Amino acid sequence: MEELVNRLSAAADIDRSKAESAVKTILVFLDKEAPADAVKQLVDAMPGAEPVLAEARKEHEGDGYVGFGAMAAYHALTAAGLSGGEVQIVTKELLAFSRDAVGDETTGRIVGSVPGLEAFV
Repeated sequence: MEELVNRLSAAADIDRSKAESAVKTILVFLDKEAPADAVKQLVDAMPGAEPVLAEARKEHEGDGYVGFGAMAAYHALTAAGLSGGEVQIVTKELLAFSRDAVGDETTGRIVGSVPGLEAFV
């Protein structure tokens, strides 16, 4: 997970805490919206991500997302303090990381399950 946080921080020119918050927010969102087996593969490919996701699930238990599909994730990320431009960069970088870590097929399943997410590929 550190690798992804560093990658997002550098790409979006945001501090580590914002990048960590973005990763948590995205993982919780995908955990709720994307196929469980695909998300598990992604989480398993990120050392240290499982306990972070477990903690984030508790923090966000019962949270609803405003909007639908990728717009819901967008709203959650802006609520976490990212600007619109930072959300785009972070999302593109996370999907690139996913392709590198779990391949195009699994990433495609994740992207295909969230309406509007394909715009970030």
